[in-house]
Formats: sequence, structure tokens, C-alpha cells
Amino acid sequence: MSTIHVSVRLDDGTMARVDALAVQASTEWRTATRSDILRALIHTALELYERGEGPRPPSFSRTPEEGPPHPGRKRASKLDR
Repeated sequence: MSTIHVSVRLDDGTMARVDALAVQASTEWRTATRSDILRALIHTALELYERGEGPRPPSFSRTPEEGPPHPGRKRASKLDR
């Protein structure tokens, strides 16, 4: 399995929550890392989203005028409207 490195910016409160989950997920043999926790959260959320379960993230809510998301398409800015 190949992997791609990505980085994210998270506020202090979110990082504290991730760190708390890392403490809970750690064992006497291995300390869970922030990457472990974020990876697990992303995989879980993707599975739920793809099955149509759970709430949609607010940033994914689109109006009919905006059309479907497309990887190569820029998001319309407020100035374009």
C-alpha cells in the first residue's frame, strides 16, 4: 500500500480531543500517534459518508446552482455571484 503525505491545520481544541483519543487508544506495547487517530477518524467517516449514514459535513452542502463537486473545478467565490 502506498501512502501520500498530507497536512492539516486544526485548532487547539480539536488537537486536544485527538490527543485524548490517542491516550485512550494507546497500549502498553504501542503509543498511538496523532496520525493513527486522524487516519482512523477519516476512514470511519468516509465509510459512513459513502454508505449515506450520518450527517453530511457542512462544507459538502451544495446548492443546485453550484452543481456537483469536481476535483479540477474551483469553488465559486462570493465575488462570482
